[in-house]
Amino acid sequence: MMKHSTRLLTALTLGVLLLFLSSCQREPPKTQGEVKDEGALRIYAFDVGQGDGLLVISPGGKHVLIDAGPSEAEHELVASLKKLGIKDLDLVVATHPHADHIGGMRWVLDNFPVKKFLDSGQTYSSVTYEKMLQEIKAKRIGFIEAQKGQNLELDSGVKFEVINPSRPLITHVRSGGSIQNANSVVMRLSYGDFAMLFTGDAEFETEDRLMEAGSTLTATVLKVGHHGSRHATSLEFLNRVHPQAAVISAGANNDYGHPSQETLDRFRQDKIEVWRTDLHGELMILSDGKKYEIRSARQPAPAEVWQGREPSHAELRMNPESKPTTSGQAAVRYGERERPGAGESGSFRRHQVAPAQWH
Repeated sequence: MMKHSTRLLTALTLGVLLLFLSSCQREPPKTQGEVKDEGALRIYAFDVGQGDGLLVISPGGKHVLIDAGPSEAEHELVASLKKLGIKDLDLVVATHPHADHIGGMRWVLDNFPVKKFLDSGQTYSSVTYEKMLQEIKAKRIGFIEAQKGQNLELDSGVKFEVINPSRPLITHVRSGGSIQNANSVVMRLSYGDFAMLFTGDAEFETEDRLMEAGSTLTATVLKVGHHGSRHATSLEFLNRVHPQAAVISAGANNDYGHPSQETLDRFRQDKIEVWRTDLHGELMILSDGKKYEIRSARQPAPAEVWQGREPSHAELRMNPESKPTTSGQAAVRYGERERPGAGESGSFRRHQVAPAQWH
């Protein structure tokens, strides 16, 4: 009798354990559904070609631009902003100083009043970056160097948290990699039960640091790092973010192999919905804080979405860089001395804004 009771207890225990394990392995409930436009959080991923350009509009009407695409798309980007009725920008973010993210920034600054500017704070030599910093200084825009732990609350409970870069900056990257990419500004937006992770051109090194630091990474939607590069979005990172949808900003027929087949396969393996500006065109993500909805300008064939690209040439496996400044010119960083022009003193005065003054 005792043996029979023991066997019964063991069987019951195993049954409960198996039931518990199976429940843990179930996918979380999907929160995708129709969302009314009025009063919703709106996030746009513009079709800027090979680059990034995203806009966040809070339910209360605050505007945050994250990157401004390459210079070839500057007029189209500004036209898109004006079409949406944007008259000013509360915050502009340059995730890092490469031209495919800041090439259109000066045209944006020339067309819209900007209250605050958040920059990765890196030292970098390029004409594009230097002129952007000069424009910010000339317009007396509040300049903030991004640091992990900064928080910005827009309105209606919409919040941004900066989770990268952290100090000291990342200085060791893969062969052919980019320190500027590795130190991209990474931000997590939250609104009720909805969250979106903006990753700039972050690659494996950044992802590893974020995971080691224990940063909150879970997000409903992931803006995929470095245009879907094979050197970004590791399986471990994807498991930590656990997104329901992924947005990839890349140019149609780009030479860099973005997005890569390896990265797309990881999304497919985890049954993550993929949206691509090179195929879907402009994207709009709406959320009421509970549900979310993604709309696109075009509807490609499903098979196309899962088809990756190959780089045109072996040398293009390296990251595209901005055009460098003239030989011998020092790298530029906001607030530090740079090569002066005629009649200039040769230095910027830092007017960095403390995180507490973001509101």
